[in-house]
Amino acid sequence: MNRKFTDEFKKDAVRLANEIGPQAAADKLDIKIKNIYTWRKAERVASGSLPIKGMLPGETMEQAIKRLEKEANELRQANEVLRKALGFIAAR
Repeated sequence: MNRKFTDEFKKDAVRLANEIGPQAAADKLDIKIKNIYTWRKAERVASGSLPIKGMLPGETMEQAIKRLEKEANELRQANEVLRKALGFIAAR
């Protein structure tokens, strides 16, 4: 059964888990411990204390996006060169 929780409830649950531990908080609030871990991680990502996959330590979101876009463009160019080389080799 899926229950909907308010943002306030989630924040309170994470705060309680930080005080008494995730398992004790889950038992006390009658929720799954997975919820607490999910909400805790979401809180850390939102605050910037937990890096997002693909981000380098100390890198802002904007810097990461710019870096990843540059990498993607470089990879597209490399793929285009490889396609042309394959076409050249296949034509022989």
